[in-house]
Amino acid sequence: MIRLDPKQVGAARHGDRAALAAVVHSLQRQIYGLAMRMLAHPADAEDATQEILIKIITHLGTLRDDEAAGGWALKVASRHLVGMRKRGRVEAMRMTFRDFAADLESGLAAPDTDQVDDLVTAIAIEEIKVGCTLAMLTCLNRSLRIAYVLGDIFEMSDSEAAEALEISATAYRQRLSRARKEVARFVKSYCGVVSQSAACRCEKRLTAAQANGRITLGAPAFALSAPATDIRDLRRQIRTLEEGRRAAALMRSNTDFPTNVGDLIMAAIK
Repeated sequence: MIRLDPKQVGAARHGDRAALAAVVHSLQRQIYGLAMRMLAHPADAEDATQEILIKIITHLGTLRDDEAAGGWALKVASRHLVGMRKRGRVEAMRMTFRDFAADLESGLAAPDTDQVDDLVTAIAIEEIKVGCTLAMLTCLNRSLRIAYVLGDIFEMSDSEAAEALEISATAYRQRLSRARKEVARFVKSYCGVVSQSAACRCEKRLTAAQANGRITLGAPAFALSAPATDIRDLRRQIRTLEEGRRAAALMRSNTDFPTNVGDLIMAAIK
């Protein structure tokens, strides 16, 4: 759930520019994180975040309850991301889970141990993990995807998520259940972080990812400065969990995605 300071929201609604900047600053990272998980591409997520923040800024005056501003902002963001006419770059590939499985199984090659321990390479391996989990989500349709993101990644309650999506709690639970089953089935069969028997390992994707331009050593696409955790430690941690919780733990292992798109918007507002 997005939480905002009601005093800042009230001041922003009455024209206080500093308060508006504070509200936008509070929102930018949370909305960008949601957009990244829906669109799986930094540039597409930044564009969507900018559009969402502009909608929030221009309609903030219509808000009647400052205490409810966070939930309202989440509704605006969710509605925008589900209803976008244009597909993001990763979405446009229209991958199914079967397509994605075939992609993961191609070009696997074990790197040298010394290479894996190098910081630059470790960041690249983290990028592979992040990119893979984001792309995996795009195999779900948008309605299932956002249900999964809100419920299993952001850990919102059924009632909170249902309110954000403006559907009944029953309908939300049905969507979340279907999304969970599809994601869990896939990672159990193909993700080496989750399953001992799966062939794919993030480090084994390194050579192929470099060859096809998906990663560049020393120039992380997701602006990562360090891995969230060593991939081998993450693998051990996730495999100690109950099977039903492993997929969500994998998705939540991604760090917050940094952005300054809201600050740029405020700088452009005269």
